Amino acid sequence: MFIHLLLEVMVPLFFYVILGYTFNKKFKLHLSTLTTLLVYLFLPVAVFMKMYSSPLSGKVAGSILLFLIIQYALMSFVSLIACRIRGIEPSMRGAFANSIALNNSGNLGLPVNALVFKNDPFAMSIGVLIVLFQNIMTFTVGIYNAEATVKMKEAIIKMLKLPILYSVVLGFILQLSHVELSDGIVSVFDPITAAFAPFALITLGAQLAESGNDIDWANLGLSNFLRLIGAPLLAYGIILIFGFEGVIAKALFIGSAFPSSRNSALLSFKGPHASFAAQTVISSTIISSVTIPIVIQLSDILF
Repeated sequence: MFIHLLLEVMVPLFFYVILGYTFNKKFKLHLSTLTTLLVYLFLPVAVFMKMYSSPLSGKVAGSILLFLIIQYALMSFVSLIACRIRGIEPSMRGAFANSIALNNSGNLGLPVNALVFKNDPFAMSIGVLIVLFQNIMTFTVGIYNAEATVKMKEAIIKMLKLPILYSVVLGFILQLSHVELSDGIVSVFDPITAAFAPFALITLGAQLAESGNDIDWANLGLSNFLRLIGAPLLAYGIILIFGFEGVIAKALFIGSAFPSSRNSALLSFKGPHASFAAQTVISSTIISSVTIPIVIQLSDILF
């Protein structure tokens, strides 16, 4: 399973990152153009299609959603405590919070879910629900965190100007209303959605090429520890309190163990801590190639 995970998920992911890094070093890409395309084209379309096409879990959706809310709130609280203990500057606290509270439940989480549970529809519905929740938090609280250097009013105004928020709302409304998109719209949106993950990873690699050698090893290490080890431990405790068992418990436990979300880095691309955000994504993803298989094995033992 480890080799399967490495070849099918991790290798393609790092290929696109390295591609972006190499191209920027060689051709000096215009990073502002790449991020503009991501924020105003690829992200809104991809998020809309994900919201529109993803089925919600049935009877257990409410309890799973409550679990996710509690987990996110506790991870954010842990981030706040860690920032105060470490004396992390206020402008960086939002980027730090995003790095541990937002995970890569989409382009890494769903493939792992399909691999572990052999494409079981029930397990996949839990994975999709996690993705939906993470998307909502990313493009609401995550955006505010990324704008930590401005006042709340200014951050809210910036959030409201982003098309992603309206993509989330519109996708949900159409999905819940069972409105079918025309074949023409789908044929236009599907290629953009399919290209989103590679384009985002290439942009992330390009960002890394401009991040220089300024690495805050202490905060980077703490972020990785809390994201890859602290989050599963916290999830395990919440799972016990809720009394989840079987597939639900395993899917939620494994779903808590993924590395920092690439979207957390995308949100910070134009901020003062873009380098830190990009470094947390890459470093946590590399380390997760070891920690995720361990968490998967633990899920079989614990549940």
